[in-house]
Amino acid sequence: MPISLLSFVTLSLFMLHEFDEIILIRPWIQQNENNPRFQTEMFIAGKKAYPSTEGIAAAIAEEFLIAFLIFLMAIVWQIPELALALGFCHTLHLLGHITQVLRFRRWVPGGFTAVATFPILILIFIFYLAYQPVSWLLILLLSPFLMVIILLNLSLLHSQAGYIQSCILRLTRTQNKG
Repeated sequence: MPISLLSFVTLSLFMLHEFDEIILIRPWIQQNENNPRFQTEMFIAGKKAYPSTEGIAAAIAEEFLIAFLIFLMAIVWQIPELALALGFCHTLHLLGHITQVLRFRRWVPGGFTAVATFPILILIFIFYLAYQPVSWLLILLLSPFLMVIILLNLSLLHSQAGYIQSCILRLTRTQNKG
């Protein structure tokens, strides 16, 4: 399996999962934000970071662009460890959603696609690693490095959710002509 296919499939499964979040986060918050059972659920606990579906989509578009660029670097410079490390980070992200599904015993935003795509990603990684030589040391170095970058970026996106929302509103405002 070439790095390009590994990257394409991993990025596609990432986006499939992210569409689940884009579509379901706001309705989930609106329907469950006052339910005491879900006050610690990650989207309800952090609801200020998700002011609108458009804001969520904009943040995810930025995450997609970063992931795309990292996968592109992996392909161009032939660094399969970089693609695998980013894929491993996404897989850990899926485990967070799977944990929420198990904890609350119901589907949460991102939960269904996490459960559906997690085993596919694991199989892809196993298949890739069985037939391609990789540097485990490089994977072990890149994975935590990328995870820190991803978490810092996510923290920045959450802290700037209000600003992102105001930019969206400003961009979509029509000009009144006298």
